[in-house]
Amino acid sequence: MATAAWRSSCRYNPAVRFIISLLSLAGFVAIAGMRVVDPLLPVMAREFGVTIGAIGIVITAYAVPYGVFMLGYGPLGDRIGKLKVIAATLSLAAGCIFASGFAQTVHDLALWRFLTGMTCAATIPLTLALIADHVDYSARQGALARYMSGVILGQIAGVGLGGLLSDAIGWRAVFWVFGGLTAAVAGLIGWGQRRYPQLAAPAVGLRSAFKRYWALLQSAHARDVLTAVFVEGFFMFAGIAYLGAMLHQRHGLRMSVVGLFLVCIGLGSLSYSACVKWLVRRLGTRRMMILGGLTVAQAFMVLAVSPVAWICAPALYALGFGLYLMHNTLQTLATELAPEARGTAVSLFVFMLFGGQGLGAWVLGRVIDRVGYTPTFSVVGIALGVLGLWMQRSPSLGPAQQAG
Repeated sequence: MATAAWRSSCRYNPAVRFIISLLSLAGFVAIAGMRVVDPLLPVMAREFGVTIGAIGIVITAYAVPYGVFMLGYGPLGDRIGKLKVIAATLSLAAGCIFASGFAQTVHDLALWRFLTGMTCAATIPLTLALIADHVDYSARQGALARYMSGVILGQIAGVGLGGLLSDAIGWRAVFWVFGGLTAAVAGLIGWGQRRYPQLAAPAVGLRSAFKRYWALLQSAHARDVLTAVFVEGFFMFAGIAYLGAMLHQRHGLRMSVVGLFLVCIGLGSLSYSACVKWLVRRLGTRRMMILGGLTVAQAFMVLAVSPVAWICAPALYALGFGLYLMHNTLQTLATELAPEARGTAVSLFVFMLFGGQGLGAWVLGRVIDRVGYTPTFSVVGIALGVLGLWMQRSPSLGPAQQAG
C-alpha cells in the first residue's frame, strides 16, 4: 500500500527504483513502436498508391483509440493494479504490432494500428500514475523526467530505426521487429508485477472512479490543463508526425537519413531531462511554459521555411527541448488533479492528448495536401507559441506549484 512514509522514502527504495527502471524500458518500447511509423509514411504511401494526407489515417487510427481506451484502463488500473494492466495489454499489443506487417491495404494497416493503439494505451499513462503514487510532488518532476528519458530514447530509436530498417529490410519487417520486442518487455513487466506486489496502490471502486471524470471537468484547474494538452496534441504531436515526410519530399532525403534527422528531436528532449532539476529551480513552471511555447514556435517556423536540409537539424533539436519543457510540466500537473485516483486523472489527460493528436493528424494531413508544408507548419508554430503564453496565466500553475 502507498502510505505517506512509503512515499516519502520511495526515492531510496530499491523496489521502486527497479520497477521504475523496468517501466522505463516498457515506455521505451511503447513510444518506439508508436513513433516508428513517422518516417515510414512516405514509403507506405508510395506502396499503397495514396497521398501523404491519406496515409496519415494510420496516425489517427492509432491516436484515437489510445486516448479513448485509456478512459477505461485508468480506473481499471486503480482497481486491480497498474502493473497487472500494463503487462496484460502490452502482451496483446505485441500481436497487433506484428500483424501490422502483413497489411495489404491502407484500411488493413489502419485497422491494425487501431488495435495497437487500443492495447498500448495503458503503458505510459498508468506508469505516470504509479510513479505519482510513490513519489512526493516536490521530487516528482525530476522522477517523471528520469522515467521519460526511457520514453525519449524510445522516440529516438523509433524514428531512427524506422528510417534505417525501412531502407535495409523493408517497412513490413520493421513491425515484425517491434512486435517481438514488445512481447519480450511484456513478459518482464509481468514478472516484476509478481515479484513486487507491495507496489499496488489501494483499490478504487470503478463506479467512484468514473464519477471522478465528471468531477475533474468541473474544476477550473483541470479544465486548463486538459485544454492545453488537447491543443498540444492537435498541433505539436500531430505536426511532428509529418516532419519526416517533409524532409523526404522537400529535401529529397533517403528514409535512413530522415530517421537520423528526426533523432535530433530526441536529443533535444534528452538535454531537457539532463537539466530538468536546474530548470525547475531557476524558472518555475510558469516560465517553463512560456519558454517551451516560444521555443517550439520558433522551431516550427524555421522548419516551415527551411531552404536547405541542414538547417532542420538544429531546429529539430530545439523542438525536442521545447516540447518537453511544455509537456513534462503539463503531465506533472496532471498527476495532482486527483491524488486519490491518479490512474483515472492521468487517463483523462492522455485521452485529451491523443484525441487532439488524432484529430490534428487528420486535419493537418489534408491541409498539407492542399496548401503544402510551409503554411501548415507556420500555423502550428504560432498556435504553440500562443498556447505557452496563455497557459502561464492559468490558476493550475499557482504559487504552490511554481517550483514544480
